[in-house]
Amino acid sequence: MSFWKLQQKDHSAFRSDSAEIARDVPLSSLSDEELMMLFGNGRQEAFEELVRRHHKPVYGYIYRMVQNRHIAEELTQDVFLGLVQNAQRYTPTAKFTHYLYSIASRLVYREWNQRKRRPLLFSLFRSRTEEEDGDEFVDTIADDRSMVREKLQREEIVSAITEALAKIPPVYREPYILHRFQDLSYEEIVEILGCPLGTVKSRIFRAEKMLQPLLEPFREYLRED
Repeated sequence: MSFWKLQQKDHSAFRSDSAEIARDVPLSSLSDEELMMLFGNGRQEAFEELVRRHHKPVYGYIYRMVQNRHIAEELTQDVFLGLVQNAQRYTPTAKFTHYLYSIASRLVYREWNQRKRRPLLFSLFRSRTEEEDGDEFVDTIADDRSMVREKLQREEIVSAITEALAKIPPVYREPYILHRFQDLSYEEIVEILGCPLGTVKSRIFRAEKMLQPLLEPFREYLRED
């Protein structure tokens, strides 16, 4: 019986036996759900592996939502603190990413409510220091003739996209960014936001439609899905 099947069969038995079962298994080979269960059973290194996998994507999501590096760092720490506080109560009833981004989303909304702050813009480009796994939204601009021209061109595109997204209401921004940047499926976003599938699809579709006329001059630089 596989490690995951044993976990699905009996969570309580899994908690008591997981440390021994996975002792010789490389943590990098385990799923997020398995790691979280191990952490709940006292394996600190399992939590460290989860942080290694998810810190950058979570920080990137929060930063794009609050547009403040210091606040994004604090909220990211709070997300993982939430994992620590709830580790022993965790059960893998859904994908770990549902659980993780649900925590992050709640913290973002709490931040907005407490400080009456709304995200004014989103940076659609990852900086070199914040680069995350996944595809870039904007293709690399090929212009070998002039590095200066390339830099100015990219800055113009960044500015245009930032201004365009600033015009999209937050209710459309969040599902859009979860889908576009975090590579989450519609079904995963449903679990995170607690909205019906049709609502999630509609909001993402409307966000894309709002962006199209605003970004038409830069269409050749944007990757089509």
